Amino acid sequence: MANVKDKILISEEAKALVEKAIFSAVEKLNADIEIDVDGGLLGIEVVEVKFSKEHGKLNVTVFIWKKGGIAFEDCEIAHNAVDVALDKLEDLFPSDYVLNVSSMGLDRKIVSDDDFRRATGTEIEVVEESGKQHGTLISYDAESFTIRIAAKKPHPKAAANDESGSEAENNEGGAAKSGAKSPKDIQFDRNNGKTLVQPYIRF
Repeated sequence: MANVKDKILISEEAKALVEKAIFSAVEKLNADIEIDVDGGLLGIEVVEVKFSKEHGKLNVTVFIWKKGGIAFEDCEIAHNAVDVALDKLEDLFPSDYVLNVSSMGLDRKIVSDDDFRRATGTEIEVVEESGKQHGTLISYDAESFTIRIAAKKPHPKAAANDESGSEAENNEGGAAKSGAKSPKDIQFDRNNGKTLVQPYIRF
């Protein structure tokens, strides 16, 4: 049997052990470290672990997530914790490997229940054959998900006309006259195999 260290990419069995160690290290990190943000825990979550070969070396990339976004300090803290955990598994690795810790990236597709959970309350884009729509993800289940499209602001001229009118024409009457619209909720099928869901990126 060949020595695992002679290989650039480690075995599937070794990958499973490495992934388990990484998840455990970050879970322990969250339990041990408290930060002064709403009195809560660190809140870092491992999304995915990828193994690749780059420049002749094994690269282990850990993608992490945290509500409110990942900062450089989060990557640094998680990297240190994972690095310590993987040092204990050095026999599984080639003689040299590179550990990377990164946020998920804005182009990551939203597919699994965990993806939808993390995206709840954020703006997402839904791409169908009929076109694109974007809004805030407000709910999901195994069969569908719902986004809320924000109310459109009234046209500047309509708003100006409304402001120059009677003070009595406010609330519902004023909104109707100015052309303002209420938020709209739209439900989509998760399982039709044709709908692409991803974070919405504002340019």
